[in-house]
Amino acid sequence: MTRHVQLLTQKMAAKGTETIVATGDADTYIWVRESNFSSQGKDVDLFVLLIALEPPQSNIYFMKPGKGKVEDKLFFTRKLQKELSFAQTILLLHAFRACYITPDI
Repeated sequence: MTRHVQLLTQKMAAKGTETIVATGDADTYIWVRESNFSSQGKDVDLFVLLIALEPPQSNIYFMKPGKGKVEDKLFFTRKLQKELSFAQTILLLHAFRACYITPDI
């Protein structure tokens, strides 16, 4: 753990905020540790993990905001898992495509 991370963790703990330092892939750690979270941004890794690892009985929603005349689009993990016959293979495809598979979906 770097000195910066250690100091930040100590300051957050002093204010009563629980912190967990991921020693490996933070996206996977977040997903395994806590599935009740909100994420905003263009985190393709997390999107791919959710498609591949989310149990079929749950349903997570993604929204791609529209621009100009293009309307917002809504995506559902359950629907993507059914439509993409390669839901479990998406991790491998994502790795081979250098993390640029999501725009192709």
